[in-house]
Amino acid sequence: MRTLLAAFFIFFTSSSFAGVITYDFTRLVLGNEADETSLIGQITFDENETQFNMNTWLSFVFQLEFNGDIYSILEDDIADFAIVDIDDGVFGDDSGEGFQFFIEDASVPYEFTISSGLAGLGSTDTCVFFENGDRCAGGLFQLVKTVEPNDGSNNGSTQVSEPASFATAMLVLFAFTSMRKRKQ
Repeated sequence: MRTLLAAFFIFFTSSSFAGVITYDFTRLVLGNEADETSLIGQITFDENETQFNMNTWLSFVFQLEFNGDIYSILEDDIADFAIVDIDDGVFGDDSGEGFQFFIEDASVPYEFTISSGLAGLGSTDTCVFFENGDRCAGGLFQLVKTVEPNDGSNNGSTQVSEPASFATAMLVLFAFTSMRKRKQ
């Protein structure tokens, strides 16, 4: 019986892979082209995810290009990020959907507030605010959704390991072996 139970735990905890869903936020030009200001981003979820929010994404990447310099927006910079309907192809058009970022770092010449959508400043625009003014895109992000399943045909696309691992299986086997030796 213990052998069967150990085999079950090994099967249950063995590493498996799931596909991912990636949402690319199209590049938005803020202001005019001469300002060299743009914002681009991407978030990724497990393909089996049903709740799309900050707690469930696998990766988050945003970058602000401002006057020729590129600033990475980290998760610590997020003040608000709300997803309502991510499959409609537009981000920020639903009530409460959108984001606000604050980039406050001694290594950057400005402090930035970046707002997009109805969760930002209550508008249907995307803007970057800095000490000398603001630059706006005049619209919202379009989303490009990519699903990368794990069916062998994804040709090297990103795969995400499920939480279970081979190390957990080995730990369970070690515990069963130790218990068995104690009883002998």
